[in-house]
Amino acid sequence: MNQNVTNRQLVLLIMLLSITGTLMQPHAQAIFYAEQHAYLSYIPVFLVMVASLWMLSRVQRRFPDQDLFESLVERFPFFGRMTGILYILFFLFIFARDIRLIGDYISITLLETTPISIIVLTLLVMAVFIVRGGLGSLIGMSELYVTLFVLNSLILPFMLIKQINMDNLMPYFDIDVAGVGKGSWYIFSFFGEMIAIPFVVKGSDFRFKSVMGGITFSALLMMLIIIETILAVGVPIASRLVYPSYELARQLQISDFLDRFDLALAAVTLPTLITKIAFDLYFVCWGLKRMIPKVSGKVMTGPVALIGFVCAFWFFKNAVQLFRFTREWTWIGILFEVLLPIIIFIFLRPRKKGMNDRKATDGTKPKQHSNEEKSNKTSQERDESDKGKREGHQGGELQPS
Repeated sequence: MNQNVTNRQLVLLIMLLSITGTLMQPHAQAIFYAEQHAYLSYIPVFLVMVASLWMLSRVQRRFPDQDLFESLVERFPFFGRMTGILYILFFLFIFARDIRLIGDYISITLLETTPISIIVLTLLVMAVFIVRGGLGSLIGMSELYVTLFVLNSLILPFMLIKQINMDNLMPYFDIDVAGVGKGSWYIFSFFGEMIAIPFVVKGSDFRFKSVMGGITFSALLMMLIIIETILAVGVPIASRLVYPSYELARQLQISDFLDRFDLALAAVTLPTLITKIAFDLYFVCWGLKRMIPKVSGKVMTGPVALIGFVCAFWFFKNAVQLFRFTREWTWIGILFEVLLPIIIFIFLRPRKKGMNDRKATDGTKPKQHSNEEKSNKTSQERDESDKGKREGHQGGELQPS
């Protein structure tokens, strides 16, 4: 049974999926190619994702009481299940990538002496308990930690006034269009993970106005963060950092006794990252439950988490390989975030009411005409018979004998 999702919760879920992964890795690659205009790389990504989610919102409007998994399986039993399985595998890979990415981030920045396998196992245990609580647990954590993350991001510019150098954005109007396009290429696969929302939210709750607000706010917030990174750190340094957002937090120095204010920001950001891992795990388990109704989603959380743990170290040997894979990963992201939504829209789009109404009216018109003709005929016959009777009694022309 799908849980009801309000407008505010839908916006926060979209921000959870689009911000967390994008904040950690692809900003450095976007700055490397687009340089001081890397923030413009979000404009093409924003337009593409608005179009994709608009198409899925039109599909969901046709099935208000079902999520996209259910509507695919009910309308096309074989091809719908194949499409659902492809999306499950897609997010299983994202789940493995995220736990390895966040595990490397914690190992490098916070717990340098702790083995990364222990860090990843700890993250998985927390994710499993969150997923067992259902979508309500994910929504509750998103309402708390995503809101805190947004507040910190909005307050951050005021803390960085002393470190900001406006010369880092010069020249202001010399835009490298090709570089901006390459930056969009690296950002797209991470920012487009919001495509998972209609698969877990029923059609009546998937409102396009809220979706549009979530995408817009996420894009503006990420543009603000990437501008802050360029202003405070500079293009040459930020383009060669693995985690530029963490380096941005390290620039904060409130006073002499708070020179490690980045730890406070990490304490708020880390639960948001864990919630993102939990959502990936929830998506895979929810999809398996929809594809195989006899399977229990809660029972599958442990085995799926262990599979993700194994794949995280099997697919990526180190953080450098994970960092370089973003360029090839975008090809796969385009398939699931652009092409398949177009195909789903073509086959599951709502029917035009005008055509159906026209056909219905055309079908009823002949019946109305036939009924009118019958009534006219009977009335004419009745009038003729009455006329003949009247003429016979009054001495009209007689019939020959």
